[in-house]
Amino acid sequence: MGKETSQLTEKEALSIYARMLHTLDSSEFEWYLSEDFSYSSQKVLTDMNSRDEFIEYIRPKLDTIKKSKSNVYAELGVCPAYGHTDCLIMAQGDKSNLLGVAYASVDKGKISALALCIVPTPDSAKRSGIYPGLQSN
Repeated sequence: MGKETSQLTEKEALSIYARMLHTLDSSEFEWYLSEDFSYSSQKVLTDMNSRDEFIEYIRPKLDTIKKSKSNVYAELGVCPAYGHTDCLIMAQGDKSNLLGVAYASVDKGKISALALCIVPTPDSAKRSGIYPGLQSN
């Protein structure tokens, strides 16, 4: 038994990632990660190439965000690049303080990759006004 994930879309994967950033709870996102999950950021030189490595990274990062009281905003959007269309538009502190876009890849019903990008620029993305899991807008 368990959750049915065979039809997970990139947009749903991004929504799950956004919920993690808004609730500062990684448990749901972790459940959807493939074992060979990879995480890359154009701001960081080294990629992470396993689910476990990412979990070791993200849990303390979420705690740091919680302690900083500087809200993270992840808004669903559209910004075609790198073979993707759907994206998350990332901001921190204020919804207008745009920092980058995130793209998710899905394989066999699991999230196989997440890429944080500063190119294309977040202000080039089409915004939706939808922030999955954000309690107060």
